[in-house]
Amino acid sequence: MAHNLYRFYLYAVFIALLIFAAVGLGQLLNTVLLFTPLRGSYASAPAQAEVVQSVVFVCVSWLIAGLLGGLHYWLIRRDMHNDSAAGTSAIRSFFLNITEAIGVLAGVPVMGFFVISSLAISSNANVVGAASFAIPTLALVVVLELERRRSRATSGVAVAFQRLHFYGVQTILLFLLTGAWFASFRPLVDSLLFSRKGTLESCLEFGQGGFCPDYNLAALSGVLLWFAAFWIGYGLIVRRDDARLLRLILHIASLAYGIGYILAGLYDGIELALAPLFKESVAFRDVLGLSPRYDFVTPLALGLSVVVVYRFWLNVAVKQRIIERVVLRLIAYALAGVLSAALFWWGIGSMLYNALHTLMPVPAGPEAQAWLSSIAFVIAGLGYIPLGFYLYRRNALDSSVAAGPRRSFVLALLGGGILAFAIGGATALYAWATAIFGSPITNWQQVAQTGLAAFIVGAILVGGYLWVALRERLFSGLIKRTTPTAIATPAIQQAPELLATVEAVLNALLASKITRDEAAARIHALTGAPVEARR
Repeated sequence: MAHNLYRFYLYAVFIALLIFAAVGLGQLLNTVLLFTPLRGSYASAPAQAEVVQSVVFVCVSWLIAGLLGGLHYWLIRRDMHNDSAAGTSAIRSFFLNITEAIGVLAGVPVMGFFVISSLAISSNANVVGAASFAIPTLALVVVLELERRRSRATSGVAVAFQRLHFYGVQTILLFLLTGAWFASFRPLVDSLLFSRKGTLESCLEFGQGGFCPDYNLAALSGVLLWFAAFWIGYGLIVRRDDARLLRLILHIASLAYGIGYILAGLYDGIELALAPLFKESVAFRDVLGLSPRYDFVTPLALGLSVVVVYRFWLNVAVKQRIIERVVLRLIAYALAGVLSAALFWWGIGSMLYNALHTLMPVPAGPEAQAWLSSIAFVIAGLGYIPLGFYLYRRNALDSSVAAGPRRSFVLALLGGGILAFAIGGATALYAWATAIFGSPITNWQQVAQTGLAAFIVGAILVGGYLWVALRERLFSGLIKRTTPTAIATPAIQQAPELLATVEAVLNALLASKITRDEAAARIHALTGAPVEARR
């Protein structure tokens, strides 16, 4: 215990001094970068006093951090030399991995969103403050990574901290990449396809008073590449991790994330294609303007990119024999089927709501846009029907491989139906009950219609997929019953018909054809006499 407290003290002070040194470096950069174009058009160069103060601060901070930090690092190295378990301890893994994870999650988005993205929108942006924070933070990450690679975590807790760092940061980086993608991809495509003239026209159509951002294409590309590089880099780190279950769960979940964006792009594209049929006018700004209404390219491209990358990582897992290729394919089909079914039944529920709203218009019936959106949802989710049938056929042909994906598909829809049935029914009853008792909630008619539509969809799903689950026996094997174990009796080697009497049993015993215990068991069975307990 005392040794662990000592080790905790060493790493806590060492990491704190590294952060102190990074703060001093950031203070110096905040002054030096003001002499560069990064300060923009409105900030001025620092005065001589500010320069002197920054230089003095960095010298003092680095001197103190160097002396005390060097001493504590020497003590850390000596501890590792004296104790072979120190390099793989949970304390070392905690401080190095968690601090590095925080540094990545702080430095990467600041550099990407507040430095590169700001320069992509305007070359006159002042990004000195953000750069002064991001550069020292990422430098600290590099130092911690080099130190982390000196030893490999082997114990359970140490490995847990390392995996929390790797998989947690990779997942969050995917979300950060999504934000960067929606901020930068559409302006990049807009500028490449239509040049500045097309971009300017799309801006002026919005009536922005002549304002139009003059995007820097290199910086726009840099934003995407910046986040993608870290995201893929963490994927390279975990590609050979032996945490098979955690690795498969997160990679398959990320694959589903990409499939979801593909379906979102298909929905927007279908809605765009059907708009003329509902007399909805579509202009250039609705597709590639500043705030496009039917921007199907951005989510579709993001979803395809995520699916391609995680399909590659999962193929690596197949080559490592972590999962079979056919099982992986069926899991992907099940995920796509469940997500497509969500769109399909959401569209069905929306159409039911529109129909109820048409029969009971309060205060007015649904607009054409509402029907357009509902039909687009249904069409975008139609793929769930062939996917579900394919899983059914594969399960019928080879249940040893396809039973899991098929069962997951059916149970997911059954669970969704139960939730829609329960929540929708409760919502409708609540809205109607408040109106009956003279205390209606706001817009109770619309709330009741929404709940009723969800209730109907839930009832259809529960009835349909409960019948499917029972017919295909998908619940079998999930609930195991314990059966009483019969008490074994000594087996008698002689044929039953030859040992039908007590005399026959005694003759078999005298002829050494059966043992004494077998003869006793047979006699008790013939006479029904109680068995005498052995002493």
